[in-house]
Amino acid sequence: MLNTHDDKNAPIIMRCAVYMRVSIDRDPNDRFGSTNAQFMACHEFIASQLSKGWRPVDRLYEDRGFSGSNLRRPGLQSLLSDICSGLVDIVVVHRLDRLTRHLGDLQTLMTQLEQHGVSLVSVTQSMNTSDHHGRLTLNLLTSFAEFERALIGERTREKRAATLRQGLWQGTASPLGYTIREQRLIVVPKEADAVRQIFTHFLKQTSVTALLKELAELGIKTKTWLTRTGQRKGGRPFDRNAIYKLLNNRAYLGEVFYEDQWRPGGHEAIVDQKLWDQVHDLLASRARRKRVNSNSDSESIFPLKGRVFGKDGRAMSPWLSSEYCGR
Repeated sequence: MLNTHDDKNAPIIMRCAVYMRVSIDRDPNDRFGSTNAQFMACHEFIASQLSKGWRPVDRLYEDRGFSGSNLRRPGLQSLLSDICSGLVDIVVVHRLDRLTRHLGDLQTLMTQLEQHGVSLVSVTQSMNTSDHHGRLTLNLLTSFAEFERALIGERTREKRAATLRQGLWQGTASPLGYTIREQRLIVVPKEADAVRQIFTHFLKQTSVTALLKELAELGIKTKTWLTRTGQRKGGRPFDRNAIYKLLNNRAYLGEVFYEDQWRPGGHEAIVDQKLWDQVHDLLASRARRKRVNSNSDSESIFPLKGRVFGKDGRAMSPWLSSEYCGR
């Protein structure tokens, strides 16, 4: 707290930091978004408390496109850093759920605020944690916010399961080989051929490394798709993770995953069951050979095991390719 006046009767200056958050970043064409509304409401409230010495700080604490389900937000972390540096006396939010939707996170935040003598004020909920009534109200409101979040999550899962039961697809991204039309997966012939090539060539190649080299020569890349904001994703050369992810995606058998298991979907299969079984028999066989070889005389195979370290100080881990394991 600061007192910049010589008059003993003048109120102590209380430095107020306004925090704003919105889960989905607003459309750039929308000139007046949620964070602007929060900013104006909070600053109008601070202005109404000028006689008590409340003054807004110059710095802006804002998180756009961040969920309130955790504390890993740059704007919030910046605010907490300034609180620890003694630069804030009161945190002002439009609603409590702008700060957090989780009771455990609220307790963590309140512990930090109390350690530095900082109060929390919610403008639309008439709550000030500088007194016991405010702290009780805070806990009640956060409990309801957490309950509401749990209900929303449950409804979302139920909606997704019901959608998949009808053979509809969730999300904007589809696997390689398909496109989305009216919420259904539709086969893209050229991409479907590429998927079948990956499955069949995996059976012919001696290792995943050789398969990756072949796919690069053929110009076969990962699925290209657009996010809801119009950003282009994918379209990159395959790596080991992408290969294994594709080979284990049962969507190519015409299935969808819901209620904790794969079930028949409403889209056309790209890979038949026989080819799928052959590929997965080979995957299992290579995995068994790898375990046998890596457990037998590993010191002679890897003489530098435990002796080579990365920049972070951790020992590097050796591994055997499927080509070596087949010897």
